[in-house]
Amino acid sequence: MSTLIIGQAGIATSVQDSGRAGTLQLGIPPSGAMDPYALVSGQHQLGHVHDEAALEMAYADLIARSTHDCHIVITGAPVTLAIDDQCLDPRKIHAIKAGQTLSIRATKIGIYSYLHISGGIATEPVFQSRSTSPREVIGGFEGRYLRDGDTLPIGPTHSRPSRDDPLLDLSPSPSTLTLRFVPGFQHDEFSPAAMSALLGTEFSVTPSANRMGVKLSRGGLHSGIESLLSEATCYGAIQIPPDGAPIVLLNDRQTVGGYPKPGAVISSDCARLAQARPGQKVRFVSCSAEEADRIQWLERHFVETRLQ
Repeated sequence: MSTLIIGQAGIATSVQDSGRAGTLQLGIPPSGAMDPYALVSGQHQLGHVHDEAALEMAYADLIARSTHDCHIVITGAPVTLAIDDQCLDPRKIHAIKAGQTLSIRATKIGIYSYLHISGGIATEPVFQSRSTSPREVIGGFEGRYLRDGDTLPIGPTHSRPSRDDPLLDLSPSPSTLTLRFVPGFQHDEFSPAAMSALLGTEFSVTPSANRMGVKLSRGGLHSGIESLLSEATCYGAIQIPPDGAPIVLLNDRQTVGGYPKPGAVISSDCARLAQARPGQKVRFVSCSAEEADRIQWLERHFVETRLQ
């Protein structure tokens, strides 16, 4: 069997594909790649067509060795790449020989990078996905983040790489990241002062950010809603806890919650927020459901056209 041997795993490296659907009612989040565009870009470049899984690296600090000849490409947050101590362009597809060692290091831009290997990471699917959900201890490799010494199975290669395409690489964030959100069920119950604070405050991403969600700096934002029954959460939901510091829920979010929610950040901006480092300034802007649909269609059309 072809394998990838992890010499140094880094702080939060996991197996991820596009995630699992239809499991929220079971209390299982979708998980999946935090930067879905980076995932599909790498899959396309290596000729993958079956949602082959990749390694998602948070603040990349990975050393690994392949036991077989294969191709690799790295997408998402920019990194430095060395193969057997030879520095190479990380934006290009590279052929590596059995026994060669990869060394991947983070730069100062973004958080999540993806190591794609021809054939994909072939761990056992759970609910039709190989994505790791650490809190539930399912998927990926033993349902957890990788550790030094882990050995991952690699699937057979059914196609050849297509072409390098660094256009979808992550670019530096603007000084202030705009988060467009669609108003939700409790939007009209928020006091005018609360909505004014939400739309008028420049928040900052805090270090309390992970795959579950991104907590923003305290903004003295109080919803004015005294009680609320727990209800299902969604991707991008903006929760306002009692301390007034908004939390934007992401891939590994809890499936139900009882905090007031003025709305949900659109998926395009969630991916950008997931890549935002602590200290990044953000602002909320309300948009209609129709506008959100148009934005999503345009982005998907661009990606699909680019990757044809």
